[in-house]
Amino acid sequence: MSKRQFFSTVGILLLILVAVNIAVAIATRNTVPRRVMARAREFPRATVVGLGNSLMGAGFIEAPFNRGMGLEPSTGAVNLALGASSPVEQLLLLRYAVRNQIHPQLLLYGFYDFQLTDPVAMSTADLMGNRAILYYLEPEYGRTFYHLPLHDGIEFEIMRRFPMAVGRGAVWAKVELLRREISQQGMPEETSNRFGRARDFSLLEASNTAEFIGQCNFSVNRGLVPAVQEIIRQGKAAGAKIVFIEMPMPPSHLQLFYDTAAWELYSAHVREQLGQAGVTFLDASRWFGDASSFADSLHLTEASGLKFSERLGELLRGFNLITAPQEIPAEKDKPK
Repeated sequence: MSKRQFFSTVGILLLILVAVNIAVAIATRNTVPRRVMARAREFPRATVVGLGNSLMGAGFIEAPFNRGMGLEPSTGAVNLALGASSPVEQLLLLRYAVRNQIHPQLLLYGFYDFQLTDPVAMSTADLMGNRAILYYLEPEYGRTFYHLPLHDGIEFEIMRRFPMAVGRGAVWAKVELLRREISQQGMPEETSNRFGRARDFSLLEASNTAEFIGQCNFSVNRGLVPAVQEIIRQGKAAGAKIVFIEMPMPPSHLQLFYDTAAWELYSAHVREQLGQAGVTFLDASRWFGDASSFADSLHLTEASGLKFSERLGELLRGFNLITAPQEIPAEKDKPK
C-alpha cells in the first residue's frame, strides 16, 4: 500500500468516526437524564425538589403533591428522580438544580432497602443508560463519590470525550427493544410498564429472606455513603428542610424482607444515622397493603402514585414545613 492509499484510508476511517459521533450525539439529545436536567431548567421557582431512583420517579407526582401541600404549580414541586441511579447521580442532579437558580425549601429523597449505605463501586460497563450522566454532568466531581478500578478509570477519561462511547447505552437499548420484539413473535405478551419489563425488577430484590437478612447484618455497621451525606449537606446549604422517605413496598416485599428482626435493626440504624445528620425520616413502606397498587415488584402504579403524592403533600402540609419549618416526628402514623 502506498503512502497516499494509507493516509486516504485513515482519513476515511476518521471521517466515519466523526460522522458516527455526530449521529450518536444527535440521537441522544433527549435521553432520560437530559430530560430530567431540562426539568430543572424549566422550574427555577420550584420550592420542593424530589430526588431518588425510579421508585421516586413513579411515586412522586408533582400535581397531586402540590394540591395536597397547597402549593401553586409554578412554585411547587419538581421531580428530579432518575431511574436506575445511585446517590452519586442524584447528588449531581441536586447540584445542577441549584446552579439553575432553584432554591428548595424542602428536599424529598425517596429510597428503599440498602440504598443509603451500600458503597458505590462501578465499572465502565455499568455507565450505560441513565448512568451515562456520569460522563457529562460534572464527571470529575462525580468521580470523587464512587470507585472505579484503575483500568476502568483510564477508560472513563477516554470514553467521556466521545459521544459514541457516552451514548452507546441509548443505541443498544433500541437494539435490545427490537430483539425483544422479534423474540416475542408468537409468544404470550410479557407485562411491561414505563420503566421496562416488569419481571426484570424482581432481579433487584434479594433472592430469598436468608440473603436479605445477611445483607442487613452486614450493613447494620455501615454509615451513610459519602454521596448521601453530601446530598444532606448541600441540601441544607441551599436552605432546604430534608425528608428521607422509605418508599412504599408491595406486601410480598414486606413479608419476605421488612418483617424480619434483622431489617428492624438495620432500619433503626439508618434512622439513627439520619437523625444525627438532622434529617427527618418518614416510613411510607406500608402505605399500600394491596399488591394491585404496584405495577411490578417495586414500583407503584400511576393511580397509586397519584394517591401517594397527595397523601404525602397533605402530611407535610400538616407540619407546615415551608411556611413555618419544623421536624416531622419519625414515628408519624401512616395516612389513612
